[in-house]
Amino acid sequence: MTPVRLAIVGCGAAARGCHLPALPPLKGEVQLTALIDRDPRQAEAALALYRELGGTAAEQVVLATDPAEAADAFDAAVVVAPHTLHAPIVEALLAAGKHVLLEKPMTTSVEDAHRLAEAAAAEGAPVLAMAHPRRLFPAYAWVKRLIDGGDLGEVVRVDWAEGHPYAHEPVSWSMFDRRLAGGGVLTDTASHVFDTLLWWLGPEVEVVRAEDNSLGGVETDARVHLRFGATDVACDFSRLRHLGISATVTGTRATVTIGTDFPAGECTLVTADGQELHRGDVAAVAPAQDEWELLFSEQLANFAAAVRGTAAVHSTPQDGVRVVELIQECYGGPAHQRSAQPWTTRGREATAGDLPALTGRTVAVTGASGFIGGRLVERLVLGTEARVRPVVRGFGRAARLSVLPQDRLEFRQGDLLDPTTLRAAFEGCDTVVHCAFGSSGDEDGRWAASVEGTANVLAAARAAGVRRVVHLSTIDVYDPAVTGALTEDSPARPADPADREYEQQKLAAERLVVQAHGDGLETVVIQPGVVHGPWGGQWTTAQLQRPEGDFAQLPAGGGGGVCNAVYVDDLAEAVLLAVDTEAAAGERFLVGHPEELRWGTFFDAVRALRGLGGPTAVTAGEPVADWELELYRSTARADYDKARRVLGFTARTPFAEAAVVTAAWARWAGEAPEARA
Repeated sequence: MTPVRLAIVGCGAAARGCHLPALPPLKGEVQLTALIDRDPRQAEAALALYRELGGTAAEQVVLATDPAEAADAFDAAVVVAPHTLHAPIVEALLAAGKHVLLEKPMTTSVEDAHRLAEAAAAEGAPVLAMAHPRRLFPAYAWVKRLIDGGDLGEVVRVDWAEGHPYAHEPVSWSMFDRRLAGGGVLTDTASHVFDTLLWWLGPEVEVVRAEDNSLGGVETDARVHLRFGATDVACDFSRLRHLGISATVTGTRATVTIGTDFPAGECTLVTADGQELHRGDVAAVAPAQDEWELLFSEQLANFAAAVRGTAAVHSTPQDGVRVVELIQECYGGPAHQRSAQPWTTRGREATAGDLPALTGRTVAVTGASGFIGGRLVERLVLGTEARVRPVVRGFGRAARLSVLPQDRLEFRQGDLLDPTTLRAAFEGCDTVVHCAFGSSGDEDGRWAASVEGTANVLAAARAAGVRRVVHLSTIDVYDPAVTGALTEDSPARPADPADREYEQQKLAAERLVVQAHGDGLETVVIQPGVVHGPWGGQWTTAQLQRPEGDFAQLPAGGGGGVCNAVYVDDLAEAVLLAVDTEAAAGERFLVGHPEELRWGTFFDAVRALRGLGGPTAVTAGEPVADWELELYRSTARADYDKARRVLGFTARTPFAEAAVVTAAWARWAGEAPEARA
């Protein structure tokens, strides 16, 4: 048997994680002969992996940037390119007589999907098969057998949830770029789910309701209500929230529940009268496979057999068309709605005219995948006319920002410890807002990111011709012994070479920023206190997750010292003013809300959101650290007069209002108790 000569078109994460590892078991059936990617580095990396996996004839594999360049080297291709490129790539391949195994989704338009299906249906046309590997998951195939065999009776309802913070690390931003991805979690995850539902329940489907959270970019969250005849289907998808990964199919005779990831984990089958018929793993029945690599080996083997004319493909072009039709109906049909997300859109119109428009400006933001940096990017995109360049170490963690309009959004990859990547990221920018710091790893790594990283940001900004760097520092750079009024003239925290934790990191970094001012580079330092709000870490999610027993020891009512707090939206507005205010150059600004907020009031809001009573309503747990309790006794009250005079800044969000917005986000995000129940 002559092996099918195979090209892989698109050599990113999916090709390397799924298709390349599937090739070694197919020796003699399929032979890799070409790796094709617009970025030659990706093809080279794929070839290196193929060698590492023990792939045969690696030295003969052709590397190319376009399928036409390697046309003589292959007979069939797996297409794993960005979604919006599927149609033109596959159309050209079919026209050239090449067989195609196409990754989902088939296309990003119904018209393109129909055109490809028609081309594949023509007399003598090459094989076109869809890559829908979940049909080969043992649990999915089990449910298919249960439905077809009548074991469930009439299926009346399906509940499907797949959601977790985006865990993959793509090699580029293409998965989140609407021009390349075409859509977000619906185009990506729901392609698999919709194909499965159509396979299980049949092609007749109605979209009853579809909502997603896109603001012009690609959605990270979607909720869809479908109806297959008399069967109601509820689907929840997220790239940001923990929703679980399960599907429950309820029938008149029995209910089956499976994990929808691979492997599925524990699956159950329970009759309508409560008798448990199955609990545990599901055995693979061919063609289903119980090992990840073998799923894709089976898919490729089936494709190769179809190319030889000895088998029908597992998933046909018409299957791909139906999925595209359903996705596009969710996006653009009459049942579509936009999800409410006030924590993102809040202030979009209310602040119009009150903040600088930044027309013609290009602003880079380091730490854009974090709490403050992410919110600043949102406010820049939704509230100004600036071009915005989020700088992130890895694209996967920035999925939250993909919902934003993308016409002025230019993502760049950069590492605080790699000056070359920073300079490239800053080229063409007039402003850098430096939000990143060392928040993970060991002590030495955190210090390096915060201090050496800041030095690298300053040097890269100067080399790239940036005019202004706005640095996010903290109120913690001041001496904790200060009582009464705290101003920018108050004494600094004493430097301690033996202490390399957060406060000393920020103190050392701020001094570098102050020293860098001048000689063509302007620097501005912003010093917030307790920053809280949606997506917040230390003062939001960490408080919602801390042991219940701590709240017996934390301040309550009007007790405790002064909490110099600022809602994240207000901090973002202060930064925007610092970007644009000429008189801010070379200055430092304390930023916060002028209300006198006590720590007791702060923790009462956390208690309320967690459903706890006062300190006496919970049992004390392990003692809260003395240093933390000392913080809550501080009487230093920050004075924000300088920010008001020079920047024109006054915080507009009182704590009570901020707590309402944060509570809404926490319930949505699953951080509030009722959301986790």
